[in-house]
Amino acid sequence: MEQELAIKLQNNGIHYQTQVEIPVATADFYFALESRPLLVFVDGRVHRGTAQLAKDEELRSLLRKRGYKILELRYDSYSDKRRDLLYEEILAAMG
Repeated sequence: MEQELAIKLQNNGIHYQTQVEIPVATADFYFALESRPLLVFVDGRVHRGTAQLAKDEELRSLLRKRGYKILELRYDSYSDKRRDLLYEEILAAMG
């Protein structure tokens, strides 16, 4: 899903960085917005487990406290429709 979103972003001329290492996590997409950086995490099924959900929330809460805007995109399986919906969520979060 990440690759498909990256292709769609590139095709539409949207600048981003991918797999950016933040001190406590690695963001799937990083957008250097003027107001504050947007970190996007694209979470598949592996992130649905109780332990992983707790770990993700702890790390992302810390990132929010450090001033990052966080967008969590969840999906169960790939489809063009789901990709397009996630893409629209990124655009909305960017303002």
